[in-house]
Amino acid sequence: MRALIAKTVLVILGGVMIAMALITMLSPEVDNKFLPPINMINLDSASEIALATMIRTYAGFWLGCGYLTIRFVYSSSKVQIGSVLLYIFGCMILGRCSSLFFEGYNSHSIISLILGVILYLALYFIHQHRKNQLDYNL
Repeated sequence: MRALIAKTVLVILGGVMIAMALITMLSPEVDNKFLPPINMINLDSASEIALATMIRTYAGFWLGCGYLTIRFVYSSSKVQIGSVLLYIFGCMILGRCSSLFFEGYNSHSIISLILGVILYLALYFIHQHRKNQLDYNL
């Protein structure tokens, strides 16, 4: 009974994290009901864009964590750290892409997106290389 309650709580909280992240990433304004009120009136345009970009990228982190929380409940296998990192960084890249769509392009956002994609690809290739080295005849 305790395991069922714990799994239910994890699925609900994972769903809330996914909903919060998707609403933050895909809405034109980053100020929504999941975040504390953000006073952007006193900020200049560059600071407002930087803050919104950071918030959308962080929402990608929450999307990855929400997905992994739900996946953890329904998975019977052990999740490798490489897989966890790939999901989190992949979702953060999605958050970065949504910030490019809503806040526009600048040199920092392009450079950080390129570095994020390079990091993701490096993780992916190393993860695949290690998976191919595993001996399943134990």
